[in-house]
Amino acid sequence: MKIQAELLVVQFLRSYTETFSLEEFTEFVRECNVKTDESECKAYLEDCDNVFVLKNGRYATRAAAFTDQYFSFKPGRKEIEQGLFFAGDRCMPFIDPAAHSFAIKFFYKGEPLSKKIGIFDSQYVLDAFSLYGDEYSSQYIASDIANADIDLGKTDFMLPPMVHITGNSLQPLIRDGFKFGDRLICKVTDWDLLEVSVEFEPRKSCGLQMTMSDVDRGDWYTNLERELDASFDVLGPRSSIEEQLALVFANHRKLLCGRNCGSLAEFFSRTNKVGFELFGVETRLWHKGQDVPAIGKWNDAGPEESVYEDDGEDYEPSVELEPVPQYVIDAYLKDSLLNEAEDLKACLKEILKKLYPNIYRLTKFQQNFMLLHLKNRHDILSASYNRFADSEIGEVRHKALDLFEQVNMLVYSIDMIKSDLTNYPQQSLVILSQIFSHVMHILEVLETDSASVIHEKKEILLSIEGMELNFECVSEDLKAVIAKESKNGFSVIK
Repeated sequence: MKIQAELLVVQFLRSYTETFSLEEFTEFVRECNVKTDESECKAYLEDCDNVFVLKNGRYATRAAAFTDQYFSFKPGRKEIEQGLFFAGDRCMPFIDPAAHSFAIKFFYKGEPLSKKIGIFDSQYVLDAFSLYGDEYSSQYIASDIANADIDLGKTDFMLPPMVHITGNSLQPLIRDGFKFGDRLICKVTDWDLLEVSVEFEPRKSCGLQMTMSDVDRGDWYTNLERELDASFDVLGPRSSIEEQLALVFANHRKLLCGRNCGSLAEFFSRTNKVGFELFGVETRLWHKGQDVPAIGKWNDAGPEESVYEDDGEDYEPSVELEPVPQYVIDAYLKDSLLNEAEDLKACLKEILKKLYPNIYRLTKFQQNFMLLHLKNRHDILSASYNRFADSEIGEVRHKALDLFEQVNMLVYSIDMIKSDLTNYPQQSLVILSQIFSHVMHILEVLETDSASVIHEKKEILLSIEGMELNFECVSEDLKAVIAKESKNGFSVIK
C-alpha cells in the first residue's frame, strides 16, 4: 500500500464513528487508488488493533465504540495537594492504548486544562499505572517527557524514589469547588485526537445519604464483575489487560459506559472474583486466585467477534506455506548485507531454512517460489542499502534474529508433533508465546521505526537478554515433552 493511501486508511480507522461492512471498506481502499480485494481487506481489518469484528459481519473502530462514552475516577490526595491530576491507566480502555498518559488532552467547560508537572513517590505512580502490568509500568512512567533524565537501562528497570509526572491542572475545577473525594466524570469527545471532556461530581456530604447515582454505580460494579468474569471463559486471556477490558466495555456499552459509572481502581478494590494473575512473565486479568491456562475452549474459536451490535510435477506431500511478515524477511536480508555474505545463493537458502524450519516438508515449487522472492527482495534492498548507517541497529537486529531463530524452531517443533497442547507445561507454553510475540515486535520496530531503536538501544538489548534467559528456562521442559511425544508417535514392530 502506498504511503499516502496507507495514511488515509489509518486515519479512517482512527476517526470513523459508524459501523461499516467489508464491502464498504474495500470500496474506500480502492478509492484511495489501491488495487485490492475483499480477502486482503478482511485480513487487514482483522489484524488491526483499532478495529472490532462484529457478530453481524460488520466492523467498528475503537473510535466508534468509545466516542461519547463515559468513564470516571477520583484523583488522589497527593495529586490534589499539587493542584493537578494525571491520567495514568485511568482512561483505559477508552483511549488509544498506544497513547502516552501525558498526551491525553482534557477539557473543562470547553476549555483545555493546562499541563502541569508534579512530583510523587514512585510507588504512588506505579499504583496508578498498574493496569499496564507490573512488568511494563515503570517503562510507561519513564517515558513521560518530564522524566527524560531516567535511564532504566542503568537501574535494572527500577524507578528512583521520586518521579515527575506530567498532569493536568485542577485549578479551574478547584475554583468551582472541586475537593478531595470528588469524582471526575469523563467523556471521550475525539478518540483520534485524544480529547476528553471532564466535569466533576461532588462527594455527598452525609455518609448515610443515598442518591440515584450511588445506586447506578453499585449496579455498575456488579455488572462489570459479572461480564469480566464471563469473558475469561469465552475470550480467554487476551494479549493484554487493556484488550480484555476493551472487549468487555465495547460489548456492554449500555451497561458500563453511562454517566453514573464507577472507576476501575474502585472496582478492583471491591471485587472478589477478578484478580491480577501471572501469565507467563506478564500479568493478566483472570479468575481471582486461579492460574491462567494457556489452553481453553477459546483456542478452538474462529476470529473473535464482538457482540457490540451492530517446475515440473511435484507429487510429494506438502504443507501450506505459512506467510512470513515482510519485516522478518527484510531483517534477515539486511543482516546478510551488513555481514557481507559472499555466497548469495547459499545465504538465501540458509535464510529460508530459518524462516521455515520444516523446509523438508515444502514442495520444490514452494521452495523455489520463496527463494525467488528472497532474491528479488535482496536486489531491491541492496540497491539503497547503506552499511554505515545500518551498523548502529545492526547489533540489535542480529541478536533479535538469533533469538527468533531459536524460538521459531521450537514453535515449529511443537506444531509438527501435532500432539495435544495440554500435555505441555502450560506456563512454559505461555512464556514461549510471549517471547515469540515480543521478538516479532522488536523486528517490526527495527524496520518501521529505527530512530526509536537507536534511542532505546540499551533497553532493547537488555530486553532481548532477559528473553534469552526466559527461553533457556522454558525450552528444556518443552523439548522434553517433544521428545516424549515424538517417541509415542512411532510403533515398534518386533
